Amino acid sequence: MCGIAGFFYLDRERRAESNVIQNMTDTMVHRGPDNGSYYLDGNVALGHRRLSIIDLSESANQPLCNEDQRVWVVFNGELYNFRTLRRRLREKGHRFRSQTDTEVIVHGYEEWGVECFERFDGMMAVAIYDKIKKRIVIAKDRFGKKPLYYTLQNGVFAFASELKALIAHPAVQAKISSLAIERYLAYEYVPTPETIFENIYKLDAAQYGVIATQGEAPELAIHDYWQLAFEPKYDISIDEACQQFRELLVRAVEKRLISDVPLGVFLSGGIDSTSITWAMAEITEAKNIQTFSIGFREKSFDESNYARQAADYFGTRHRSRIFNVNTLLESLPEVIRLLDEPLADASILPTYLLSGFTQEYVTVALGGDGGDELFAGYDPFIAHRIARVVEHFPPSVLSGMRWFAKRLPISDKNMSFDFRMRHFMKGLIPEFKGIPELRNQAWLGPFEPRRYLKPRNGNHSLHEIYAPTIKRMNKWLKDVDRLSSIYIKTYMHDDILVKIDRASMMNSLEVRSPFLDTELAEFAARLPAHFKIKGLTTKYIMKRALRGYVPDSILHRNKKGFGIPLSKWLRNDLTVASRTLGRKLPKYFPHIFDKSEINNMVSNHQQGLDDARKEIWTMMMLDGVCLSENKPLEV
Repeated sequence: MCGIAGFFYLDRERRAESNVIQNMTDTMVHRGPDNGSYYLDGNVALGHRRLSIIDLSESANQPLCNEDQRVWVVFNGELYNFRTLRRRLREKGHRFRSQTDTEVIVHGYEEWGVECFERFDGMMAVAIYDKIKKRIVIAKDRFGKKPLYYTLQNGVFAFASELKALIAHPAVQAKISSLAIERYLAYEYVPTPETIFENIYKLDAAQYGVIATQGEAPELAIHDYWQLAFEPKYDISIDEACQQFRELLVRAVEKRLISDVPLGVFLSGGIDSTSITWAMAEITEAKNIQTFSIGFREKSFDESNYARQAADYFGTRHRSRIFNVNTLLESLPEVIRLLDEPLADASILPTYLLSGFTQEYVTVALGGDGGDELFAGYDPFIAHRIARVVEHFPPSVLSGMRWFAKRLPISDKNMSFDFRMRHFMKGLIPEFKGIPELRNQAWLGPFEPRRYLKPRNGNHSLHEIYAPTIKRMNKWLKDVDRLSSIYIKTYMHDDILVKIDRASMMNSLEVRSPFLDTELAEFAARLPAHFKIKGLTTKYIMKRALRGYVPDSILHRNKKGFGIPLSKWLRNDLTVASRTLGRKLPKYFPHIFDKSEINNMVSNHQQGLDDARKEIWTMMMLDGVCLSENKPLEV
């Protein structure tokens, strides 16, 4: 795993500076502590920070080129089929001087051009400098596991793995976008392709972009090279599907065991991580498998006993570390310091702690990301079935339900009934009727969609705010597939995968996701919906396929995830920080935030009159990441 950066000047006579590319890559030492190098060619610069995983020798350092030095590459990720592709390329006459997968990208592009991305199987953010065609090509993997930002402004095109590296270029301006803030309040992240800054963008999953390094007015031409197909559905029995699932999962895990450094598994004790541990135990002796979990002394937030059950069941070399919940708060300043744009998913804090603990023993870990999106594991998959009925109730009944929800006793517990009820009603507005994707986004987001129907709360309409979801909707899909598709394209890409990338790379740890294996994902997408949800049972096929292979206690446990005592914190440890929001945010963004509204929200929460944990935390992360004194950004 690594960090990449690069740029070229539109003025061909202007030479790229070594100190500039050095400064850009130096901001990402955490992504690649093992080596830092760069390459200059006239107006073009490429830079790289390396976390050595495959071929630990110096010959695998990047930027890396082909034999005649006409194609150069910087790469962040892993290609799991690189050995197969290397054999094919050798048969075609290509010569290799290293054992790294990066060199396969060089020769793959040389042989197949931009069609090479369709042949790569792995996780990837890559930039290719083609000196013959005088162009730069950037690309991301099929699910967008690795980040890639880019900008074209002030006479320079620049790209990087992280925003901080991009902003390190003197020509790149970082002016906060008003629209991005409004979308952040609706999503709890800034949806692709925008970022929190104007004129700086994210490349989307399964895309590549091409831009000429010479020309009067070059533009980045973006192309899609793959999409996940949900049709046609497989005509197979549930038992056949279970068998195929097991085989594909084992194959996906086996691909991700390629490493020249120690490797382990994040084991939470949930069905996703436990199934990965099972698959790994099918490949190698369990006593050689290193598994990792964290827990908390406060029992209501501790799930480490489930991880221990799974580890004991398989007989892995399990390590667990128990923290005080306040340790999460202690990690908050460091997480905020390393984040470049606000992300209000509070589970980044325990993910950061887990990554730091795991990195003490291994350099690579397998994680369970993608299982919920592909196999319908989230609670909203069930809630939408209820909502399809409730949204047709008369307006008076819906108003009564809202009145009831607001008067339920407030609880600090994670996913309490009052919390669920209030969020359920958020999505039941006339504008979202019959549109499950928008209803779902309202449930996931922190602020009420009705907020954007009030003129004083921003300059953009409800339609503009939710445009990233509307653009990605596939109305031809049915029910479960519609939700799975939108989860993969939005929440997973811009929240889940960003969270795991940042939390792990802050600790120089690589995380691989077997559930996002192309073969396994394509299989999951084409399964009939009733294989994924049966009655009120989510992930039905996974639970049936793994019956007898993993402990029953794990198969039948309720989904929980990392519990964070946000509500309690905001009434105690974070009261001072939350009370400053009404002073700071309206000052910088008066058209979006109202001082009295914020103060009332904070006061009511702290007095136990309302539960505004998500709204307040979202504003705090915006404040910390964008408005702190050590990040003087243009607003």
